[in-house]
Amino acid sequence: MKRYLFLAILGLSACETPAEISAREQIDAACLAGDLQACAAVQQRVAAENQALATTASGL
Repeated sequence: MKRYLFLAILGLSACETPAEISAREQIDAACLAGDLQACAAVQQRVAAENQALATTASGL
């Protein structure tokens, strides 16, 4: 079961395009630099990723 969850996580991250990865990294860096709007965007992204992961894991 854990192996399938790990593969699902890898599958979700592998779906990101280079542009999406770059945008994510830029927003993360802005949040670390103290930009509160960027931090809110990071929180929303993490919540969405967690929801997608939970949905994927529940299907296994």
